Amino acid sequence: MSGIVGYVGNRSSQEILIHGLKNLEYRGYDSAGIAVSNEKTIEVRREKGQIQDLEASLQLDPILKGNLGIGHTRWASHGTPSVTNSHPLSDTNGKYFVVHNGIIENYRELRKGLVADGVDFQTDTDTEVIPHLLAKYDTGNYLDTVRQVLPLLKGSFALAIMCSTYPNTIIAISQENPLIVGFGLKEGFLASDISALLPYTKEIYPIKNNEIAMLTSERITIETLDGEPIHPKKVLIEWDQEEIDLHEYDYFMLKEIMEQPKTIKKTLEGKIKNSHVRIAELEPLLNQYEFHHFEKIDIVGNGTSYHSGMVGKKVMEQLFRIPVEVHISSEFSNEHGHLSNRNLVIVLSQSGETADSLSALKEAKRNDCVTIAITNKKRSNIARIADYMLLTNAGPELAVAATKAYTSQITSLILLTIFLSQHSDKTNAYDYTELLDALVQLPDVVEQTLIMTQDAIDSFAQVTNDQDHLFLIGRGLDYVLALEGALKLQEVAYLHADAYAAGEVKHGTMALITPGVPVIALATQAHLRGKLVSNIRELKTREAFVVGVTTVGDDAVGEVVDQVLYIPEAHPYLMPIVAAIPLQLLAYYAGTVRGYNVDRPRNLAKSLTVE
Repeated sequence: MSGIVGYVGNRSSQEILIHGLKNLEYRGYDSAGIAVSNEKTIEVRREKGQIQDLEASLQLDPILKGNLGIGHTRWASHGTPSVTNSHPLSDTNGKYFVVHNGIIENYRELRKGLVADGVDFQTDTDTEVIPHLLAKYDTGNYLDTVRQVLPLLKGSFALAIMCSTYPNTIIAISQENPLIVGFGLKEGFLASDISALLPYTKEIYPIKNNEIAMLTSERITIETLDGEPIHPKKVLIEWDQEEIDLHEYDYFMLKEIMEQPKTIKKTLEGKIKNSHVRIAELEPLLNQYEFHHFEKIDIVGNGTSYHSGMVGKKVMEQLFRIPVEVHISSEFSNEHGHLSNRNLVIVLSQSGETADSLSALKEAKRNDCVTIAITNKKRSNIARIADYMLLTNAGPELAVAATKAYTSQITSLILLTIFLSQHSDKTNAYDYTELLDALVQLPDVVEQTLIMTQDAIDSFAQVTNDQDHLFLIGRGLDYVLALEGALKLQEVAYLHADAYAAGEVKHGTMALITPGVPVIALATQAHLRGKLVSNIRELKTREAFVVGVTTVGDDAVGEVVDQVLYIPEAHPYLMPIVAAIPLQLLAYYAGTVRGYNVDRPRNLAKSLTVE
């Protein structure tokens, strides 16, 4: 949610800031701005809209050239998207300039105090209290002033600050909100995500809680809030520029859908040996706890991660003889049953920074639960705080709608399930050899699915163009898949898409079925197919237009639907991955045929770092 960039060095800061903001646009794109210093003057430009609108404004009406600056792309959480509410924001006298991600939870109280002091606020944001507080508590020393103000702020936030009397220095703070320093030769970089740094440096340091970073062209220094020096351990970025380039694709969403054979293979890489799952990162877990120690497994996630967790729950329930429950992160944080050291809590987050999931993780830790993070970013807050981590290795995902994150998370959950079952006497008599063999073949099956379905889905997307409503139905794992398919259609095609357990349609939802309304019937689970065919017949008697999604060789579904899409058959537990491919493609094409920017859906952002 929102993105920060910063630069100090000997190059044009404006060019680097704009390029970095473009690579962070998935984090927010309703307004953007930059502040540039030539070490004498600081000038600001802000615009409503996407980065290209800011870039066009700067081309038409240039601001001063400088070698130091900060920038921000915004997802509005306080105050409507507007130029006025855009960052950077400053105090009344224009001394302090601030860009901010996250939330200042006590901003109302702080604002009241500042208004009583005579401050005239110009925006509706929580951010504006920060530069005014810096001005109020100004000691004459830039760093000391920041130290005076930070204890007054409550919440989760990342800040980059410039000061007109110290125009060659950027101060950066990260408090439960990601901010990364990048090291160059007599230059320093700052970003919310490594994707903004890839063209410029491979050496980074994630700023930790209670640390302050100071960037000048000569050096980057890190201190604690108390002034103790920290010698940062630089780490190397493992991604490269190729992974964030569009290449021949029009949108990142399609590129990332097409990458899934490769990303699933990377998720599996090195983890299946001699018909066993080996997960080195989790060996210490089993060295400390035998699996029978755990009485319950809780899986936590938001949105697509929640749906991944639902698939994981169903697979674990088949293999384990202990209860498994899946929770929406925002609900788990405040509403949960008994928790103890006997609970194994698995937190799913693509970014590793999702605020609701981070809060849920902290709640689990407060209750002595053993925690595992499944994430795509090993230096994220969630990965750092959890007891153990399983990395999905999906690479950067720059489209807002999650695609390869979903399939990699399910793959990771199945790997984790088999890994735990290998070390447990609380497992059912289940031979996972067939599932392991199917996992090895999964990247090829997904590749085949992409080839088989892309053109057919493109055609069906044209059918949905004049529809306002669409339904998806399924049973068992297909119902979970229907939920994820509906979410994708809502996110990028703005279709009113609803998912239902097929057996529940006649218990009320049938009232919504009118002649011609499109229904996607998912029939990938062979043992439930007969019942689903009966449900389809009920819909056809009400003249719904039904598209069936089933596996090659099945004739029963094709005989009762208006249109059928065949996909390769895989192990039943893997079908939520295989069958997700046509649903992702449908959302993509349904969005593009309507003329929408599917990478940047309205009102949404990728990494939600506020609750």
